Amino acid sequence: MTYSVGVPLLLLLESTFIFTVMALLFHQRHNIGKAPFIVAFSALALLTLLAMGADIQAHLFGGLFFSVPRAVMYPPLMAGFLMIYITEGTLSAQRLIYGLLVLGGIAVYMSEMIYLQCTWSSFSLSADLSGSALETLLTAARHSLKNTLIPLLFSVFAVPIIYSALRERKISRLPSVVIALTGVRLLLIVPDWLMQLGSGATPEWLNGDQLAGLLSDLWMGLLLGFYLRLTESEEGFARPERPLDIFFAFFGSYGRSKRLERNLSDWRNRYQLILHNASEIIIVFDKENHVQEANLAARHIFGDAAKNGSGMLLSRLSALEPPDFSFDAPIGGTKNCRCAWVREGGGTVNLLVSWDAISLNDEEYRLLVARDVTREMKLTDEKRVLAEQLAHSQRLESLGVLAGGVAHDFNNYIHAILGHVDLALLIGERGKSWDAKISDHLNKIILIAEKAGELTRQLLGFARRGNYVETDFDPAKLIKGTFDLIGPKKMSQVQVTTQAEEKRFLVHCDQLQLQQVMVNIILNAVYAMEGNEGEKQLGVSLFPAAELPDDKASPPPGLKEKGRVKGDFCCIAVSDNGSGMDKETMSKIFEPFFTTKPQGEGSGMGLSMAYGIVTNCGGWIAVESELGKGSCFRLFLPDIKNKGNAPS
Repeated sequence: MTYSVGVPLLLLLESTFIFTVMALLFHQRHNIGKAPFIVAFSALALLTLLAMGADIQAHLFGGLFFSVPRAVMYPPLMAGFLMIYITEGTLSAQRLIYGLLVLGGIAVYMSEMIYLQCTWSSFSLSADLSGSALETLLTAARHSLKNTLIPLLFSVFAVPIIYSALRERKISRLPSVVIALTGVRLLLIVPDWLMQLGSGATPEWLNGDQLAGLLSDLWMGLLLGFYLRLTESEEGFARPERPLDIFFAFFGSYGRSKRLERNLSDWRNRYQLILHNASEIIIVFDKENHVQEANLAARHIFGDAAKNGSGMLLSRLSALEPPDFSFDAPIGGTKNCRCAWVREGGGTVNLLVSWDAISLNDEEYRLLVARDVTREMKLTDEKRVLAEQLAHSQRLESLGVLAGGVAHDFNNYIHAILGHVDLALLIGERGKSWDAKISDHLNKIILIAEKAGELTRQLLGFARRGNYVETDFDPAKLIKGTFDLIGPKKMSQVQVTTQAEEKRFLVHCDQLQLQQVMVNIILNAVYAMEGNEGEKQLGVSLFPAAELPDDKASPPPGLKEKGRVKGDFCCIAVSDNGSGMDKETMSKIFEPFFTTKPQGEGSGMGLSMAYGIVTNCGGWIAVESELGKGSCFRLFLPDIKNKGNAPS
C-alpha cells in the first residue's frame, strides 16, 4: 500500500511529536509514576509492529518511496529505549526487552489467527474481494511482520552495545547517541547488500526506505542528546555499563538480576543513610571540581554551593593553615588544612579539611571531609585569653606582695631618717656655732624623704594595703570633678566629649583614690596625643557594663568564681586618638616603675596605683589600644544601685 505526501517534513514532525510525548511522560515518572510511560511505550511498540506489517509507504522524492512506520514510529521507539538504558541502567532496559518479546509474540499470534480464520472454507466476505486476493494480502502482512520483528530485537541489543562501547572510549554523550541509533540502521542494511552481491545483482546502496530511516534516526539522536543534556543534573544517570552487559543481563538469570537489584538498593539506602546523617561534612567532586554528592551537614554549612553540579564551592574556601594550600594542585595522598568559609548571610565558619583523590569505575573523583571547628577555636581563644588574664593577675599579685613588703620596710626607714633629721635640727638650733647651710641641707633631706614617702604610699596603693576611706558616691559627679581638678589650661588644646548621666549609678570605694586614678588616666591620654598633627579627641563616658559584648566586659576569673557577672558593674571609658600602644607595651603598663615617658618625666607608678585602687574596689581595668590609632581604658566598678540589672 502506498500513498504520496508532498512534504515529508510532516512525517518528521509526527516522529518529533511522538518522542516529545514519551520524553515528557518519562521526565514526570517521579511525580506520576512509570506506568504512563510504560503504557505509551508498549502501545507505540505494538502499533509499530502492526504498521510495519501493513507496509504503509510514502513518496520521498523522485522515484524513491519509504516505509512510514520505519521512518516515523521506529526511530522514536528506539530513542525511548536508549533513553531508558542511559538513565536507569541495564536492568530497566532488560525489562523493556522482555516486554517487546511479549508484544512481538502477541502480534505474531494475532496475525496467525487472522490468517487461519480468513482461510477457513466457510469464511466469506461481504465486500467485492476474492479469497485469493485476501490470502495474498494476509500472507504478505505475516511475512512483513516476521521480517520486522527480527531487526527490532537485533536493534534493542545492538543500540546499547554500540553506545556503551563509544562511551567507554571517552566519546561524549551526543555523538555516542547519534552513532548508536544510525549505526544500527547501517548494520541492518549490510545483509541486504551482501545478498544482492551474492546473487550477482548490482547492489542498491541506499533506497528511499533506508535514506529516510537514516535521516529520521539522525534527528532522533539529536533530540535525545538535547534532552539528556537538559536533564543531566537532575536525573542522576546510571553509571556507564560495559558494552556487553545488556547482552549478558538478558541471557542471564532474571531472578538473579532482581536479587542483585534488591541488594544494590539495600546497599544504596545504607550508603545514603550513613552519608547524609554523618556529623562530618562529606562532599564528592568530579575532576573538574563540580559537586557530585553532598550530605546534609555540607548543605547546612555551604547552602546552595553544595548543590549537585555546583562548581563554585572550592573557590570560596579560604585556606588559613597552611596559607599556600590550593585545591587545584595535584593530589598526592591525603592533604589536611584549615579553611574559612564566609556565609552569604554573614559570619565565618572555620573548618578542618581532609582532601583526597579516589577512583571509581576508572573515573577520578575528589573527596572532601571536613569538620566545623568554629566553636572549638572560639573556646580555645577564650581559654588562651583567660590564661593570659590569670597569668597577668598572678604576676601583678606577686608584684603587689613584693611592692607592699618593700614599701612597708622602706617607709619605716624614711620615718627613722626624718626622726634623726628633726633631732639634728633641734640640737643645731640650740648650739652657738651652727651653720645656716647645714639647716638648708637638712631641710632638703626632709623634702626628699617626704617625696619618698609619697612613693611608698603609691606602692602600698598598688599592693592594696593603703588606708582607704570608702563611701557611696555618684561616679558621674566624680568625672566632672576630675576635669575641674585638672583645670582648663591643661585641656585647652583637647576636644573633650563627656557622656555621664547623673544619679544613674552608685559605687562604693575611696572617692579621692578613684579620682586620682581618673586624673592619671586622663593625663596619660593627653600626653599620648601631644604628637597628633590633627585634632586631639578625648572621650569619657559612663554606661552599664552589660551594654558591651562578652569579649570586652567579661569579669576576670577571680570575680567569676564569686558569681559576679557584667550586669553587676558600671563602666567608665576613657578613649583618645593618640599614639596608641603595641601588645608588648600593653602587657607591662600596670607593672610598677614601667613607663614609656622619657627619664625624669614619669615614675611608672600611675597605672600601677590605678590597678590596685580599682581592684581593691572589687572591679577591674581593661585596655584596648593600637599603634597610631589611640587607646581606650575601661574602668569596671561594682554598681550597688543596679546590681545584676541589664540596661533597659
